[in-house]
Amino acid sequence: MTHLTELERFLAETLQVSTIADYAPNGVQVRGRDSVERVVGGVSACMDLFRAADQVAADLILVHHGMFWNKDSRVVEGNLKARLSFLLSRELSLMAYHLPLDRHAEYGNNAMILKHLNLKPIAPFGLYHGTHLSFLGENGSGGTFDELVVRVRQVFGGEPLILPFGPERVRVVAVCSGAAPELVREAKEAGADLFLSGEAAEPLYHFAREERIHVIAAGHHRTEKFGVQAIGALLAKQFGIEFRFIDIPNPI
Repeated sequence: MTHLTELERFLAETLQVSTIADYAPNGVQVRGRDSVERVVGGVSACMDLFRAADQVAADLILVHHGMFWNKDSRVVEGNLKARLSFLLSRELSLMAYHLPLDRHAEYGNNAMILKHLNLKPIAPFGLYHGTHLSFLGENGSGGTFDELVVRVRQVFGGEPLILPFGPERVRVVAVCSGAAPELVREAKEAGADLFLSGEAAEPLYHFAREERIHVIAAGHHRTEKFGVQAIGALLAKQFGIEFRFIDIPNPI
């Protein structure tokens, strides 16, 4: 059994929460019971995940996308009211880590993507408010674009959006999980042959075609499953608590 504040302190230090500006609160968003024995992880805070966590008698829900964002209204109504009512009535805690969980060099979404795709980190990438969120990865095998697409499908599942406008052989891949289509320019300037993110935007097509760079949008949800799983496994090892990742499907 572990106290919630112990986990909070550990994650704040491990993920270096105080060193990056974010547009969402990182850490505990809903404080339920003090003791934690069972943690459920997921990508995004939602009622389906909350119900699944309740069914397995979880004490804490750990997510990448929490319930609160700086741009949102401060009025508690609609689905926010329903979510809060559910969590509070069951004394379920909710913790969320957004950008800190994208950028971490070992447990972050981007680091894990490079690991799963067998890409070697060679330089920082994805500048945000003076901080890099990700990495350029070297495709050590020097394989073809088609071979890399096969690996992408195996790692992420689903059907990615593919813009095949770069060179036949891919040496350098720029990676940024989630929604970061604007970083394609930084990827090109950094010498990447391929830019991989979660979501696409309309300008990507013409930029990629004219600048001769491959683009793969593998899905926002699918590119951000790895960080929660990695940090949850670390909590289980560090504190001897149970961790279970529950994937609530999201096609976006």
